[in-house]
Amino acid sequence: MRIRILATVFLLAALVSCVPVPDSEVLPKLTRYRTDPAQTPDWSDDDLAFFMNGTMSTEVIPEHVLTAFMEIYPDLYPKEGLSAFGIITDGPTDLPIGFSRRNVPHLAGLSSLGVNCASCHVGEIAGPDGGPPRRVLGMTSHFDPMAFIGSLIVATFRTADPAQMKKFLAAYRRASDPAGGAEADRLMKTLLRKQARKISQAAKADPFGAVGIAAGGLHEIDPSDLRLEHAALVKGADLGRTTGAFLKLFHNMRAALHVPDAIPTSAPPPPGPGRNDAFALLSAVLFGELIPPANVKFGLVWNVRNRAWVHWDGNNDNPLLRNMAAALGLGGPLIGDEGRIDMAAIRRQTDLSESIRAPRYPWMIDREAARRGRAHYQSECASCHEASDNDRLHDPSKIGTDPNRSKQIDAKQARLYESLYKRLRIPGYTYNGPPFRATGKYWASDLAGVWARSPYLHNGSVRTMRELLARSTDRAAKYRRGSGAFDVALMGYTDTGTYLFNARNPTDSNAGHDYGTDLPDAGKSDLIEYLKTL
Repeated sequence: MRIRILATVFLLAALVSCVPVPDSEVLPKLTRYRTDPAQTPDWSDDDLAFFMNGTMSTEVIPEHVLTAFMEIYPDLYPKEGLSAFGIITDGPTDLPIGFSRRNVPHLAGLSSLGVNCASCHVGEIAGPDGGPPRRVLGMTSHFDPMAFIGSLIVATFRTADPAQMKKFLAAYRRASDPAGGAEADRLMKTLLRKQARKISQAAKADPFGAVGIAAGGLHEIDPSDLRLEHAALVKGADLGRTTGAFLKLFHNMRAALHVPDAIPTSAPPPPGPGRNDAFALLSAVLFGELIPPANVKFGLVWNVRNRAWVHWDGNNDNPLLRNMAAALGLGGPLIGDEGRIDMAAIRRQTDLSESIRAPRYPWMIDREAARRGRAHYQSECASCHEASDNDRLHDPSKIGTDPNRSKQIDAKQARLYESLYKRLRIPGYTYNGPPFRATGKYWASDLAGVWARSPYLHNGSVRTMRELLARSTDRAAKYRRGSGAFDVALMGYTDTGTYLFNARNPTDSNAGHDYGTDLPDAGKSDLIEYLKTL
């Protein structure tokens, strides 16, 4: 009997060394946002709520305007609603994750929505346990900001058409006064018929809401001119005046996004979920300078305090200045050199993001394989990803990865940003040095939480870690993106989603970074298990 007991003990010990206990016994209870509190041990509940839904001064679309657009433009806003843009809509409040709400003066004081850090840096992963997706702070989200903002801009231009304006006004009435019901709908229908000419004349007289205002300027809009609730309709609302007020509102929305009052004739390559081309966009809207495009993944936002430099090319050592640029580019008005953004709120968002810790792997790990994989990590990965700060920058011509992003911030761009930041007038802001430097290289960050960084490489061109360990010629040129389903064996998202990534597109090459590609299959599996422990 004693021999059997000993054998059982040894067998259990061997099993535990290979496979840890399930995550429910390893990880603490998740927060109400379904995040691991170990990522943010110093945060209060209010800190977490502010990171998820606090302002960055980017509120750019009145809520009822968005609701109306979603009703009348199903081609721009699919039936799935905002989740079609990769937005997490089932948070614990009535706001989507990464969205803020504020009454905005230049939007007629209307309750308006904007995005914050969490929209791009909180992602969902659905693993093999079948439970609800886990939310990971700091990881690349599935949000497609260019599709979301693009739909908004297109909708403002479309609604300048008198026929579309009439549809919009009816939808806006329902959104802003649902209690008005059928009686308000009847009144609205009558007014739209009787005042069709006034609506058409107002739309044709100033289709872009740009008359009487300098380029990039903001109208003062009387909120009463936008009211379409039942009481206003009973009094006989002037829909010509209302049309003009909405066209001015649409102008202000575009001006806050630095979009000119002209329908664009071309569009940049769509980045898809979890990616953008921030520096090309900022250069165009802030400086009027066109630089070569380079779509890249949203950056890594954990252990930021331990990093000397951020961004893929290591061009910035001041995250506050980086977040200022994001706020000004995503809806924070910039009138001349006057930035109308809340520095205290941006500073708080920055401080919170800097304190996020790397996520722990939440599922089973083969501990024995991980022990073997450590040696492969030391031989294949550590020399770059554990180097001193002075040795973290690498020439893309030597790594072999797509070089386009490394070229975007050159000496000229760095000077333009320095000049802008010197001139900026924002309450609470003081210039304290150049915001960006030119490196022409890529920064090798540490690999903490690398399991949650799929798809891999700076441009998100390689779907899984297993594929990154294959030679470039053996990597899939196309894969589907947008799903949070996670493959634990390959370490990365599954090949599912609505967006088709194509590595043959300009700036999207999946070549290079051929480290670990010569390992045998078993060695690659062991290395992946070790990477899960970081």
